[in-house]
Amino acid sequence: MSDEVWLHSQPMPMRGSPCVVTEPNAITYIEKLKNKPRLFLFSDSDRAIPSDWGHIASVRTGVPPEGIMSELDAWLRQYPDAWLVVDMRIGVVPPAIPNLEEVLRTFPRIVLILVSNDTAAHQWPKWEFPL
Repeated sequence: MSDEVWLHSQPMPMRGSPCVVTEPNAITYIEKLKNKPRLFLFSDSDRAIPSDWGHIASVRTGVPPEGIMSELDAWLRQYPDAWLVVDMRIGVVPPAIPNLEEVLRTFPRIVLILVSNDTAAHQWPKWEFPL
């Protein structure tokens, strides 16, 4: 991860360009969208899923990264228009996927990176919904 903070935010998430957002901002921004997407939290646990989001396990005891990727592939087919929200908040176990940055950058869906602090340095730009 870089120590530098992105100079410019991103007004909307786009495929191939994941962006970071806090949970409160994600919920607020999603509510402002004309067409609200279905969201799935890619997290180590389903203990803290916001509002009506779904859940996909990002780590499972005894399941290798290939198994996690297989579940993501099945999810892609089952929910063709859903957004993936990758849980990278403090205290959450990161997804058990090698080369995570490249996987997210090439993922065929819109990807949000859920963080605890969106003013810290991240390898992706911050999502700031335009006023």
